[in-house]
Amino acid sequence: MSSNLFFPFSYSPWLAKRLPGSLKETSATCQNCAMVKPTGLTRDKGPFKNHLKCCTYFPYVPNFSLGAINEKKVNQSLDRGVLLPVGLFPTAKHQNRVDQLGKKAFGQKEELLCPFFSQQENQCSIWEERPGVCATYFCKSDHAKKGLEFWADVEKYLNHFEWELARAVIFELGMSENEIAYCQGAVSPETEEEERDFFLQAAWGKWLNQKHHFFVETRKVALNFSSTQIEKLLGPDFLSLEKKLLNFFTLA
Repeated sequence: MSSNLFFPFSYSPWLAKRLPGSLKETSATCQNCAMVKPTGLTRDKGPFKNHLKCCTYFPYVPNFSLGAINEKKVNQSLDRGVLLPVGLFPTAKHQNRVDQLGKKAFGQKEELLCPFFSQQENQCSIWEERPGVCATYFCKSDHAKKGLEFWADVEKYLNHFEWELARAVIFELGMSENEIAYCQGAVSPETEEEERDFFLQAAWGKWLNQKHHFFVETRKVALNFSSTQIEKLLGPDFLSLEKKLLNFFTLA
């Protein structure tokens, strides 16, 4: 990859004017994984397997992104994932499996592959809609330690943006903090298994059998958010982080 936006391309309606430009990164080579035989300063120790790479991770995908992804493709993630009004999450069972395998399994265990990873093409099948945690993962940086620290800050910024916008759009569609709590209960490892269906149904309410339509609606609502609304969602701390990111881009 020769040049990278600070955010997934599908976030452009909200972030293109806030974080203009891109940052050149050539050391992290997705098609010929640099972590198969890692050298120099790397984000993770490795090594990774070339047909797995850093895609042995199940990311949170916010609702407004799911609205731009083919329904069939989304549904293919449901053997290990659960759809909730705020987005797609790994199931508690999958989270437990990740914990059991430990950090050494990252880049090594095929059972942990992202549900959106195309093994046939050996790459992400939702590249433009991939979430921030994926868009900001650089195993190596042309800007050394400062570059890795920069991308960690971008990830923090995007995680906050995703979650706050996902929350805001479901409120616009008539949901409340109650539904947020139900979503958390549905995926929490501490929830008793017999309670999960209750939390799942309570979170969805009237939308239970119209999940894809709901996600399409969340994207429509999200696209109507103004710059002022986005600033309010980000809040003072993340607006300050935004300035820090822009300053790094100016100096890089």
